[in-house]
Amino acid sequence: MKLEDIIITISEGFKAPEFKELFSETRLYTFLVGAGISMDPPSCVPSARMFVHELFTFYAPEEEIEKLSSLESLRYELLVEKVQNLFDKELNFLDYLSKVKEPNAIHLFLANMVMRYNYVITTNFDYLIEYALKKKLDVFPTFHDYHKKVMVIITKEDYQNKVSFQFPIIKIHGSKWDVIKGRSTKDSLITTISSLGREREKGETFAIEPYKKPLINEVMNGRDLVIMGYSGSDDFDISPMLKELRNMKRLIWIAHDHNLTPGKEEIFKYKSVEDLSELGSFELSKLDKLLLELASNKNIEVYKIRAMTIEFVKEQLAPIFKESFELLRKDTPEILSFGDYMKKNHFEASISSKYRLAHELFFELGDIESAERTAQFGLEESTKKGDEINQNYFINALGIIDLSKGDYDKALEYFEKSLKLAEKLNQIVEKIAVLLNIGNLYQKKSDLKNAFKYSFEAAALLKEDTPNLIRFAVLNNLGILYRDNGDIPNAVKNLESALEITEKTGDLSRKSSCLNSLSGMKISQGLLNPALNYASEALKINDQLGDLDSMCNTLNTIGNIFKTAGQYSQAMQYLERAYQTATKIQNLNAKALTLNSIGVIYFNTGKLDLAFAKYNESFNINKDIGDLSGQATNLNNIGMYYRAKRDFNKAFEFFDQSITLTEKIGEKTHLGLRYGNRASIYEAKREFEKALEDYKKALSIEQSLKNLEGSANQLTNIGGVLGDLGRYDETLENYEKALNIMENLGNKPGIARALNNLGIIYYKYKKDHEKSIDFLQRALDIYKELNIPQMIMTTQNSIDSIKKQVNLK
Repeated sequence: MKLEDIIITISEGFKAPEFKELFSETRLYTFLVGAGISMDPPSCVPSARMFVHELFTFYAPEEEIEKLSSLESLRYELLVEKVQNLFDKELNFLDYLSKVKEPNAIHLFLANMVMRYNYVITTNFDYLIEYALKKKLDVFPTFHDYHKKVMVIITKEDYQNKVSFQFPIIKIHGSKWDVIKGRSTKDSLITTISSLGREREKGETFAIEPYKKPLINEVMNGRDLVIMGYSGSDDFDISPMLKELRNMKRLIWIAHDHNLTPGKEEIFKYKSVEDLSELGSFELSKLDKLLLELASNKNIEVYKIRAMTIEFVKEQLAPIFKESFELLRKDTPEILSFGDYMKKNHFEASISSKYRLAHELFFELGDIESAERTAQFGLEESTKKGDEINQNYFINALGIIDLSKGDYDKALEYFEKSLKLAEKLNQIVEKIAVLLNIGNLYQKKSDLKNAFKYSFEAAALLKEDTPNLIRFAVLNNLGILYRDNGDIPNAVKNLESALEITEKTGDLSRKSSCLNSLSGMKISQGLLNPALNYASEALKINDQLGDLDSMCNTLNTIGNIFKTAGQYSQAMQYLERAYQTATKIQNLNAKALTLNSIGVIYFNTGKLDLAFAKYNESFNINKDIGDLSGQATNLNNIGMYYRAKRDFNKAFEFFDQSITLTEKIGEKTHLGLRYGNRASIYEAKREFEKALEDYKKALSIEQSLKNLEGSANQLTNIGGVLGDLGRYDETLENYEKALNIMENLGNKPGIARALNNLGIIYYKYKKDHEKSIDFLQRALDIYKELNIPQMIMTTQNSIDSIKKQVNLK
């Protein structure tokens, strides 16, 4: 497949017969327009980048503006949310747009199209399409029907209106005002990260609100969709909306390029691709990938026109649809700049509050060094000014930074200081937050007793009016603690309740955390498909928010899902990315976790010495940061290395240390596995009764946790020991139970292992060579699919040996 075969250049451009059919008075259109249409004169609306720069000028420390502006993953919506929370609750800065009243050529063209019974959907907060429509209607007497037809769709109730044969403008991201009817609609605004995540259907993070879908589908039905002034980089709602649309005829994307003067425009047609995964071999822009996906999945014609948008509208579209631009103001009026507007209308922010804004952005976007620096400056400034509220905020913030870096003693000092100040100031909400932070600290140190103690203290302070953010934190902390304590039903109950809060509030960062935790529990239960669904949604959120800290954990989770499924190449891609991200942001906990997971893959693929090196590197980090749970995992894995090297005494020593440490911290999640590993040493030493005792203990633990994969593994182990004891019928029964579980889970390595075991037992003890070879061949096919050389060779040798002994070719 060649790129030029799927993205075809229409060489004749606007002279091509195909182009003449794209835009015609006989076709019906819906226009989807973004911020790019309002930047040309005489409108001159600032770009999102310009808004960001000015907001930083007034609400960030002067010496941090350059560093903040260079944050690659900073989204306009995230900054707006921070500004709203800290300074401008009513988002008064957006009122600047009411001062910009002169539409440009694109707005007038769209007004013309609306009056031809085409539809316009806009993500913009300005009122310029409305003003253009007003200009057009001014030539008609006030009693004319045209005036009655104008409608602006903004609120939830508006989406129930009938738009056929009307002049609707659909403001899909809401608006502060309906300038046609003069009503306030500020509650409809979708301009913060939380608003982008609110009111979505259950399980749908990336979509428009469900109440908007019927009308959007109606105005697309049987029409050509033309997109202008929009980059295609927004994965929150607009791109997913396009993928969901039904029954539109064509999609024509006007991709703005200010270098393409009239006559130099380029037109491309996108062909359907059978296997979209093949696109990975091409270096495609995000927009090209989206257009190819739409062409492939929607069975519609998809075009892209690269052009200077306003000139394309003036030179190519206006003549077709008889737009003369008589109402276009020829000069550019003097407009109050956004900077000058802010000078008159901004909130007077204290220096420490400015540092608070900078700290929150740096921390959430993974620049821990800058987050720590701004928190220290903020603490100095608030202490100097006697601002105890901000002072307490920064003390707690510095504790959270030290917690993320693994410096638990220093973190605890900050938290205890913050707790005293919160009590002095009677800050109940802040007190709950600090108690939860202390609980989180003890959880990281694997001291579940104290972790529960502080989390329960926090939960006891909840009241009816406690903010949802704090309720979420309590439920989330308890969910993780119950998980670590092996109480899966309570863990799931708390985490699902926490998830409901995030879906209600639109808090995407915390939603991601919740989804990742639920994914981890599904992995521990062997339910890999649900686990991947949760983690994939979490990773999409992390990517959109630029949340590198959460991204580390989610990448590690997805890596572990593929590792468990035996898809080691894919697992390694995610784990390497997790390791690089953790190193970049100095997250030692995530770094140790990822090193251990990489070690497991090396071990499973026979690279034992590489695995041993990763386990030790992970162990040393966990020891430095005092992570006992991580150390217990490392000790277990080092034991597996020595077992593979047949140094059974050393292996037993490490397995025993791991079990002792796991029981000490009260963490049940991996305890069954570790008992099973110790049992394997008894088995290797032919102490079968001791092995059977440990394996049965392991099975009991896994069943209490409802860990299906773990239960299957212990059933297999028990079957092996029973075979050593000559109890072959019981062996067969255990192996068949294990196979049934693994097949239900779709766990290919587990299925192969169970088939291999059944093949051996049927030959050795049942003397049924046909069944034996059938089981072994099925196992061999899976090992070949998974590309595990050691098991391919071992299984093939078993088949060859049996065939030779029974004289089969």
